[in-house]
Amino acid sequence: MGASSPLHIAVLAGGFSGEADVSRRSAAMVMAHMDRERFHPYLVNIDRDGWWTQEADDQPRVDVDRQTLGFERASGERVTADLAFVMVHGTPGEDGLLQAHLDLCGIPHTTASARVMATTFHKGWTTALLRDAGLPVAKSVECLPSETWDDMRVKEVVAELGLPCFVKPNESGSSIGISRVSDAHELWPAIEEARKTGTSTVLIEALLIGREFTCGVIPDGSGGLQALPVTEIVSHNAFFDYAAKYDGQSHEITPAELGDNDTALLQRTAVQVYQTLHLEGMARVDMMMGEGQAAYIIEVNTVPGFSAQSIIPQQAAAVGIDKASLISRIIDDALGRC
Repeated sequence: MGASSPLHIAVLAGGFSGEADVSRRSAAMVMAHMDRERFHPYLVNIDRDGWWTQEADDQPRVDVDRQTLGFERASGERVTADLAFVMVHGTPGEDGLLQAHLDLCGIPHTTASARVMATTFHKGWTTALLRDAGLPVAKSVECLPSETWDDMRVKEVVAELGLPCFVKPNESGSSIGISRVSDAHELWPAIEEARKTGTSTVLIEALLIGREFTCGVIPDGSGGLQALPVTEIVSHNAFFDYAAKYDGQSHEITPAELGDNDTALLQRTAVQVYQTLHLEGMARVDMMMGEGQAAYIIEVNTVPGFSAQSIIPQQAAAVGIDKASLISRIIDDALGRC
C-alpha cells in the first residue's frame, strides 16, 4: 500500500475508560515524533460526545466521519485516513470494539485483530491461553457476575491460592481496580470493588514472589520480531498499580541489572507470549521472576503507553531506536499486513 505523497495517519486517542488521559498523552507523543516527510498525522479524539479533530488549539472542533476517519479542513480540503495509529488504551481501543469497526470500514490499523484484542483484554481468557500453551502463570480463580461468595467459598479460595493474593477486574487496564488482599475478610469487599469498574468477571490470583520486569516486543523491520531490552519495575507501592505507573510512584531500570541468561529468558518469554496470542504491532509483557525461577506472566499490554513516562520508548532508546524510527516501523508493519 504505497503512495508517492505522504500518507494521512489518523492517531486515535481518548476512549471511554479511566485511561483516557494517559491515551491522550501517548497520542501527543506519537504526533510529535512522527516523520513528517513520510506521513501527515492528525489527531482523532474519541469520547462520549463523538469523534472529532482540531487543526489547531485556536480552531473549532470538527466532526470526524467514523466510516473513513475523514474530515474537512477549514480550507475545504477533504482528508481521509490511510491508516489508524491506535493509541486508545482500555475500551474501545484494547477490547476489540475499535478494531472491529476499523476492520469493517477497511481501514488498516496498528494493532491486532478485533478477535485477538477482545480475547487479550480479558485477563482470565489470556491466562488460560498462556497456561494451555505451557507458559508460566499464577494460580487463579474466577468469580462470575452471578456469584456471591459465602464464608465457606472464601475459605476454599484462600486455601487454594494462599494469602496475600490479588483481585483484578478481568477487563480493565493500567492496574485500575486491582487490590492486594492480605486477610480472608478482605477478599469479598475487594471483589465488589473490582466489579465497580464494570468488568464482567473478576480474577483472583495467587501472589508471585520475585522481581518485576517488563519487556516490549516490536516489529524488527524485516518481517520478524525484536524483543527490546528488559526493564525492572521498582514500585514504591505494594504493587505496580495506576499511581506507580503514571504518578511517579515507581522507578524503572533499563536495561535491568540481570545476567545474560535471565535477560534472554525474559525476552524469549515475551516473544512467546506475543506469538501465542497472535499480537501485532508493539506490545509489552509484564513478568515476575524469582531467583532461579521461570518468568511468570502477569500482564499483557496490547496498546502500551507511548507518553514521556512510558516504558517501550525507553527500551527502544536503549538500543538506539528513536521515537520517530519506532513509529515508522510500526506503521510500515501495519501497512505490510494490508
